[in-house]
Amino acid sequence: MKIIHFLILFLVSINTYSNQEILTLGFGSCLHQDRSMAILKTIEKKELDLFMFIGDNVYGDQEDGELDKLIRTYKQQFNNLENFLQNVSTEFIWDDHDFGLNDGGSNYRYKDIAKSLFLETWQIPANDPRRLRDGLYFDKIINKNGLKIHLIFLDNRSFKSEWKLTDEFNKKGKERYIEDFNPEKTLLGKNQWKWLKDKLIVESDIKIIISSLQILSLGHGWESWDKFPLEREKFLKLIDESNISNLFILSGDRHRGGFYQFKTVGNNNIYEFTSSSLNLPIPFNTEEKGPLRIGSTYRKANFGVLRLYEDQVVMELTSDRGKVVNSLNVAIN
Repeated sequence: MKIIHFLILFLVSINTYSNQEILTLGFGSCLHQDRSMAILKTIEKKELDLFMFIGDNVYGDQEDGELDKLIRTYKQQFNNLENFLQNVSTEFIWDDHDFGLNDGGSNYRYKDIAKSLFLETWQIPANDPRRLRDGLYFDKIINKNGLKIHLIFLDNRSFKSEWKLTDEFNKKGKERYIEDFNPEKTLLGKNQWKWLKDKLIVESDIKIIISSLQILSLGHGWESWDKFPLEREKFLKLIDESNISNLFILSGDRHRGGFYQFKTVGNNNIYEFTSSSLNLPIPFNTEEKGPLRIGSTYRKANFGVLRLYEDQVVMELTSDRGKVVNSLNVAIN
């Protein structure tokens, strides 16, 4: 009888351990330096292992592309975040408003100065690869309790070609930009594409790609990977070629949060989790088209939380007060 009782306790303890949360990640985008920073206190209370600022971390762009506002707002935002940075482990990647030019890309004349401003403000170490090459793309591997998580941060600004302007401005689904099938157009540039291909075959249990711009989302006329369909197709093909099973995408930019799912030609499921904005919600009156979206989007201030377990990833879209407003559980193998 004692042996049976011991076995029951042993099996219960194994099951409890297998369901323990191994790693907790957070992310968010679109943090305006002149708005309330109250959401940062809410994020701190989540006791995250890492929080990722994934773009529009300051709003310093000017219509003329000059730098005086960008310099001022980077300094202001660092002061806003100083206590948060002391209490929470963080990583940063940029989007257009902290790059320095709205919807900007490779042609921005001050992009090298903007990059230096980014590196110095967020105190990127002197030996970091980002200081030795063009662009700000990088990766990070986290090993915890036998789980290897590979984070891949894409730079969607430094090498991006110009978007194709819409022929029906503000028409739903064609608001600002339309598809451009020009094979010369790029989002990542030649070197970053090669780097990404190499990183995707690095062995890991879970891969998380951080892209300031949405990759899977379809149906709106704002910035997203689907405006360069050949680049998006190239990305999806690369996923199949790399034979990745547990892949997640984190994105921002859109001033709304939601979940997206896509099954590749090679039968690989990809999930995208968009979180935006941290403190700059836009009162959209209508829902956007979303053939790949799971459920509706959330349009108030929010941030994302990922809870990683041995057998699943739980994604939680969280309000500025800490309430989970939408969630998605995905089994991993």
